[in-house]
Amino acid sequence: GFLEGTQNSNILLDLKLNRDKVYSAFKANAIYLDKNDVLEIKFSSSSQIYDGRFINNFWLREAPDPVSKITWENVALISYNTAKKYNLQNSDVISINCGGESIETPVWLLPALTDDTIVLEMGYGRKMNRITDRNYIDEEVLGVNVLPLKKLSENFIIGANISKTNKKEIIACVQDHHGLDLEKLAGDEIEGRLPEIIRESNIEDYRKNDDFVLDYDRKWHIPDKNEDIPSMYPTHDYSEGPQWGMSIDLNVCSGCNACAIACQSENNIPVVGKEQVYKGREMSWVRMDRYFKGDVDNPEFALQPVSCLHCENAPCEQVCPVAATVHDEEGINGMAYNRCIGTRYCANNCPYKVRRFNFHNYTVDTPEVVQMAHNPDVTVRFRGVMEKCTYCIQRISGAKIKAKNEKRALIDGDVKVACQSSCAMDAIEFGDITDPNSRVSKAKSRSHDYSLLKMLNTKPRTTYLAKFRNPHPDLVDPSKVKKHHEVGHH
Repeated sequence: GFLEGTQNSNILLDLKLNRDKVYSAFKANAIYLDKNDVLEIKFSSSSQIYDGRFINNFWLREAPDPVSKITWENVALISYNTAKKYNLQNSDVISINCGGESIETPVWLLPALTDDTIVLEMGYGRKMNRITDRNYIDEEVLGVNVLPLKKLSENFIIGANISKTNKKEIIACVQDHHGLDLEKLAGDEIEGRLPEIIRESNIEDYRKNDDFVLDYDRKWHIPDKNEDIPSMYPTHDYSEGPQWGMSIDLNVCSGCNACAIACQSENNIPVVGKEQVYKGREMSWVRMDRYFKGDVDNPEFALQPVSCLHCENAPCEQVCPVAATVHDEEGINGMAYNRCIGTRYCANNCPYKVRRFNFHNYTVDTPEVVQMAHNPDVTVRFRGVMEKCTYCIQRISGAKIKAKNEKRALIDGDVKVACQSSCAMDAIEFGDITDPNSRVSKAKSRSHDYSLLKMLNTKPRTTYLAKFRNPHPDLVDPSKVKKHHEVGHH
């Protein structure tokens, strides 16, 4: 979260003071339990449906958990050491017994969890009803009701037993859809690329080297941000404004998925269901990537929201045979849905993997009353069509019309895209990058602004502000940092 009234304060000083206060309070109030090598169950509310009250909100069900990246259901989260101890792998179904009660649930391995601890999310295991034009459809029960194991007033219990059932269950986890990290070679490659994807530093080093984000570029002889990399394609004419761009601050993004849900609501993005998500066919235009780095028992953690970056040298535009993906004079990489014939060449050529394809007509049986809830300013796409972030082109057009009616020019703040307006942390800035006084221009002018995969020379209009870490010195002991086979897991 953030503290109201501190927006204009000395951030570096406040970080150090607050860090010391939090660490001192933590040490004073820490509780240490002697578990005698027994399993502890920790109950938590769901980041998607809270205590179950939002079970019928399919947007929330399909929004991945920001840490585990699992959709539609809950699992038993365990550490890698615990999994090794009980010979368990992802998707194995186990039986958990405690206090005379038992449940069966699949397990999922997650770095940084405490050994001999099982984390269970509450609120799942209910039957949902979906209304169509014809009748009520009883949906399958997704997830497991864990409340039989829970005592009324306690969020954790000690003394559980687990046993393997030799069954497996399909789990729709979205993080590895575009990865090949089933082998150690791929895991090592991810580890090597992380410094470029998530650029970070600590506060002390930033004071000494404020343009540290360029160190990676210099290593690979990539020109600085103000220099152009030679390209075989002609450049577009950007002499006239507005020229739209976005900046995302990785320091304050909390991974809450509000941007993804706002985008889904604003742009009529369909829900596809667990089976289609498992096949890698989720439709969300905003992907919340999460990365672990370092020791699997005590890793560093980072989040990065990624949507279409609206490249000036867009690889998708070069391969579309029908010019369905086009570049306009304001720098937006747009979509002409009526031209698209579904070759998917653009998705194959996109290095950021942010394009979505309608494998089915997901809205064919949408009731008329539900259709009335759609945003009338945005086209409802159909089967066989590619789609992606449009920088909320409908909001840009609306702001232009309003400014024209008021006989004035567009000013900074007239256009707020859906993800920006929903972000409680103010992590997203959007506006005219040709206006040096706009908030997005000021964000992009900071020394720790960088482009994702800059070496590809795509010149993305969406850039990121690098992440700072501010660990307490007592928590940093280089001698205890060890390598592990899961280093770089993403």
